[in-house]
Amino acid sequence: MAGRYCQQCGQENIIARESFWSLVTHFVYDITHFDNKFFGTIGKMLIRPGQVSLEYTQGKRHSQLNPIRMYVFTSAFFFIIFFSTFSLDNIGRGDTEIRKERLANLQRARQVLEEQSLQSSDSIERATARKVYSDLQAEIAVVQQQLEAARKKDSSNIEQTQDLLDSLQQKGVPIKPTRKKKNDLNFDWSVDSTEKPYSFMGYYSQEAYQRMQQALPNDKRDGWVRRAFTTKIIAATEAGQTQGEKAMIRAFSNNLVHNFPKMLFVSLPFFAWFLSILYARKKRWFYSDHAIFTIHTYCATFIFLLGLIALGALKDATGWGIIGWLRGIGAFAVWLYLYKAMRKYYGEGRSKTILKFTLLNILSFIMMLFLLVIFTAISAMQIANATH
Repeated sequence: MAGRYCQQCGQENIIARESFWSLVTHFVYDITHFDNKFFGTIGKMLIRPGQVSLEYTQGKRHSQLNPIRMYVFTSAFFFIIFFSTFSLDNIGRGDTEIRKERLANLQRARQVLEEQSLQSSDSIERATARKVYSDLQAEIAVVQQQLEAARKKDSSNIEQTQDLLDSLQQKGVPIKPTRKKKNDLNFDWSVDSTEKPYSFMGYYSQEAYQRMQQALPNDKRDGWVRRAFTTKIIAATEAGQTQGEKAMIRAFSNNLVHNFPKMLFVSLPFFAWFLSILYARKKRWFYSDHAIFTIHTYCATFIFLLGLIALGALKDATGWGIIGWLRGIGAFAVWLYLYKAMRKYYGEGRSKTILKFTLLNILSFIMMLFLLVIFTAISAMQIANATH
């Protein structure tokens, strides 16, 4: 060494061993440095579409977050929020079916308490069970009232429809009724106690077990490990008893939606390829340049969608109608962003950009349909294998 620093790489000539405090300070610096780059890059990317991609391909990269790291971080954060707020559990089910399922769960919980906790030799557990049992009775009565109101409303609608059809037929209008004049809703409000599924620790109802655990004194509750294990066992037993064809459809739909991140990741190189075709005459652009633009566009889209999810949650909480208009504007902004980014990045006029923007969207739509077919087949095979 000719001095304090290496002549080849510039590294300082110091002892290799670091103190614990040095490791902590490096860790904090790396985190905050990443945050500074991330928010700085995201801010410029959203305000000036296409500018970040253009600067990156021109070599101005020191102040920017690496595109791959940005995509991984942004997409991971987006899908965590998306899957925590979006559910397909109620697909194919109306309010009546949801209430019937809720009623069945409550009745099953009541039956377990009658057979298990109310008969306990522990006085504290019996007293707790009586309180929980009373709460269950009240909830069951409410749900039964809701189902009865829905049944009467449906019966009234059927009768009105039939009266209208009869009136039209009397006037000579040929009508073929699609529903008969009867109440075709099948309300079964009882729980069959003759066939009980395998029970764990005397419980075959997750509702009953969870309610008892919440109501019991702390010293009487199961430990968190035992509670988590027991809950999973009871849930699996309950699902095996109650799931049917619609549950299979919901499982398939959920599996397909959870493959959506993979589908988007696979679409990245295709999107960049479409751009390379549309701008094939511009020889200065390499495929990697189109890929950089694609990654930044996807990251911006994730952020816009996060904003739409936040607006949806705000609308549900407040009920303000103006938020619906804001969501519509936000959805349009996603398309406008891509157009503005293409024009800035590739430097072409309005007419050419609009034409290529339109072609890009058509090609992307066809690509996503193709990928949807492939991932639908994959989801179907995964569900089929899971049931065997």
